[in-house]
Amino acid sequence: MEADKSKLKADGSIVEDGEGNKMDLYDSISRRKACRNYLAEPLSEKQLEEIKTALNTFRPLLPDTPLNYRLASETKGLFHVKAPHYLIISGQGIKGEEENAGFIGQQLMLWLDSHELGGVWLGGSRDATKDRSSSDIIVLAFGKTEGSPHRTISEFKRKHISDITNSPNDECIKAVHLAPSGMNIQPWYLEKIGGKLLIYRQLLKPPMSLVYKLTRVDMGIALCHYAVACEHFGKPFHFHPGGNTEAKKGYQYLGYVDITD
Repeated sequence: MEADKSKLKADGSIVEDGEGNKMDLYDSISRRKACRNYLAEPLSEKQLEEIKTALNTFRPLLPDTPLNYRLASETKGLFHVKAPHYLIISGQGIKGEEENAGFIGQQLMLWLDSHELGGVWLGGSRDATKDRSSSDIIVLAFGKTEGSPHRTISEFKRKHISDITNSPNDECIKAVHLAPSGMNIQPWYLEKIGGKLLIYRQLLKPPMSLVYKLTRVDMGIALCHYAVACEHFGKPFHFHPGGNTEAKKGYQYLGYVDITD
């Protein structure tokens, strides 16, 4: 199933429910957790259809970078999690699709949390069915959890916020501070300067760079949190990829977001 861009709203809203009403996913940012223990009971067909509908209403980070989604019954890989459902996000080898996958996939994670369901990113897993493709980007597991799908703010383990930004009191950047990432690397730096928020991706060094290749997906996840927070606080979100700016040692410049204070 490919994302239906015709359902996206011109006003820049992040996500809507099945009836066209805006949903505020902001509260889920500070309570969602990576759920690794699931009940064997599958979701109902109605619930799965609601998830498919939600995927087609999520706003992409890059509208001209299409993604495809499919459900899989079995996956395999490092740190495998047994779950009743898996979502495979795949692309077409186009620049920016990894960031797009993180941006849309994290909207789903927040949506699942808001519906009392759990989910987890599986960066080391792959589709174990005949549908596996070289264009697959990332796997997500989801379903009904054993215990609560939520956590308290004190349970988040993150870098000090001053390590990821020069504007630690910005409420939208505080949302980025809680974003998940593979191996908890948190490979982002956000620099407020001259009416822009400059977005940087950390360049990993060996041996980490040899074993972890998904920092672009992580950047999409972080930008999702920023966008959801902007929506919550009534601010527009417009990401401008690429371009040039002053180099930052150890980081790659990805683009900027317009700032409206």
